[in-house]
Amino acid sequence: MTTPGGVDGQASGAPSTGLRREIGLWDLVLLNVVAIVGLRWWLTSAGGYGYAAIPLWLLGFLCFFVPSGIAVVHLTTRHPEEGGIYAWTKHAFGDNHGFISGWCLWTNNLIYFPHLLIFTVGNLIFMMGPRYADLENSSLVMALASLVLFWIAVGLNVLGMRYGRWLNNLGAIGTWVPAALLVVLGAVALFKYGAATPFEPASLIPIVTTDTVVFFTLICFAFSGLDLGPLMAGEIIEPRRNVPKAIFISGFIITVIYVLGTIALLVALPQQEIGILSGVGRAIATVQSRMGVGLLAGASALLIALGGMGGISSWLAGSSRIPYVAGIDRYLPSAFGKVHPRYGSPHVALLITGGISSVVILLGFIGSSVKETYEQLALFTTIVYFIPYLYLFASFIKLGTADRLPGVIPVPGGRAGTIVFGTVGFLTTAIAIVFALFPPPDTPDKFEYVAKILGGCVLLLGLGWMFYRRGRRAS
Repeated sequence: MTTPGGVDGQASGAPSTGLRREIGLWDLVLLNVVAIVGLRWWLTSAGGYGYAAIPLWLLGFLCFFVPSGIAVVHLTTRHPEEGGIYAWTKHAFGDNHGFISGWCLWTNNLIYFPHLLIFTVGNLIFMMGPRYADLENSSLVMALASLVLFWIAVGLNVLGMRYGRWLNNLGAIGTWVPAALLVVLGAVALFKYGAATPFEPASLIPIVTTDTVVFFTLICFAFSGLDLGPLMAGEIIEPRRNVPKAIFISGFIITVIYVLGTIALLVALPQQEIGILSGVGRAIATVQSRMGVGLLAGASALLIALGGMGGISSWLAGSSRIPYVAGIDRYLPSAFGKVHPRYGSPHVALLITGGISSVVILLGFIGSSVKETYEQLALFTTIVYFIPYLYLFASFIKLGTADRLPGVIPVPGGRAGTIVFGTVGFLTTAIAIVFALFPPPDTPDKFEYVAKILGGCVLLLGLGWMFYRRGRRAS
């Protein structure tokens, strides 16, 4: 079958599919930042683990972020094709595994969008002030607001990346500014009052428990997403040059935001106060109130919500390329592979992704509280999303130890380095999947909890295999 990026997935990709190369270096940098950085992880790390979260962040960086970055750089320069991990897995293990890896990534995002929208709408409600705080507990309000915001993102992406990328870029600014504000406030608090959470060298040593390992899996999830840009490799200007640069630049920015943000919260607030905060906007407001700084916490919440919108747009754009290339390969209906004649976007894949996600958003609020919906979706997306990463590292090991092709950026250490980085990334991902299944301590029925998560994963994989077999018979 013809690959969606043409014969070699390079410049022939855009003309042969109708997709336009609109994404430059800094678009990719901003895309990575807005897609990966979740400011909510500050509260989880600082409130739950204090200064011991710092070495855990660094461990996640070394064991997951670095291996995934090296793997994505190598595979992108080896096969710079639309569909990213879908295409890489096809090259390494065949069409069936390629489809399943892409299927997991796509269906995960169908569930992830409601999860991110709940966070985004919550910040908008906080921005409106205490008078409207009860709206956050209304399933109807949360669902309707989520749908409105979601379809704004869908509409901009249907108009093409020349418009959709600006929502991604603005979202990155909405992530950077609150992060910078919190770091500055933390530095001022340290200078004026000293650290609100006392620091001792021993406080940097994590206590190794099951909960700590579970938290480490969340850190890996917080660092995931470098594979998003290459999903649109056929729309990236010079992907072999710009993807590696973007990963290096954004990787530094992302790590600094996570580590310095965690430290800033601990310096500005006592750890026990951080643990009871329910949002980043509230955290910044509490820091401002403690310091007597007359800044507008509502403005920070608005920026954080804008960051959430950018995240929704970026994952919508990237994940919709999976059904698009699957439509070209005829494993999904061929309509998925259509490109809008005017806007040069995979509009059918975007609209169908939007339609299915809208149904998921509505169903997620029926018979369940907002908090329960958020927590269940968070765990489920963690499990399903890590399956493609197993494929990513396995494909990296197989293709990275094969013959070197022209234009491919070599892995540090050659074939031995490929095996080491790939194995570390694969094992870290496998461990993350296992420990993400551990139910919280207050779960009344732990067996039912695990059975629901595993049952959902098996159902999704079964549906994916059914679509693949059906498409293969029809092609």
